Amino acid sequence: MNDSIDHPAILRLRAELDAAWKGMGTLAQLDDVPRGRVVAELRTAVPDVASRAAREVGSEAVVAEICRYAHVGAPGATATVQTAVIWGDVVQSASEAARATG
Repeated sequence: MNDSIDHPAILRLRAELDAAWKGMGTLAQLDDVPRGRVVAELRTAVPDVASRAAREVGSEAVVAEICRYAHVGAPGATATVQTAVIWGDVVQSASEAARATG
């Protein structure tokens, strides 16, 4: 069994990814300005946590965790909010941050 899946850094990353994924489903309910702030936060917070986790457990485990979430897809896509594109950007940036750090 791989001990890194239960490492506190992976658990923090998992919590951040879970919150970001759930947040995707609510973006359409927000007005443009608050939505932009939330998206900006997601695009920076998730990669930041991924980078920190990669320093602790290595990039391989972090990227594997990100990929698990990436393959689920994004909830809540509408004509107004292209959550699949935003989610793709978030997980791509997080993967890149982990690879650059680990």
